[in-house]
Amino acid sequence: MTGYSVQQIKFEFISYVKEFGADFSAWSVGAAEDAPAALFGEHGVDEARDIWLWKPAVSPAAAAMVRDWLCGRQGAAALAGEGRQVFLFRRGQASGAPDAM
Repeated sequence: MTGYSVQQIKFEFISYVKEFGADFSAWSVGAAEDAPAALFGEHGVDEARDIWLWKPAVSPAAAAMVRDWLCGRQGAAALAGEGRQVFLFRRGQASGAPDAM
């Protein structure tokens, strides 16, 4: 699987969140080896109804850099986990996904 650079993922995630109002505080960001399992299994995101996105990074360190930047700089909630796939989802009332823990 091809991995994307930190800058490519940051740009795509920022563009995606802006489509839904640009309020990063309503979003959670994590890294995992299996992003779909983390999204739909571990975090209860509904694949059809909820708003979510994931991308493979070039390395686990790159995925962590994206997560840390989106949380530290943009105000998204950080989720625990490690891996080369980085994901985000909107949580709360507008989504069926639970609030971050």
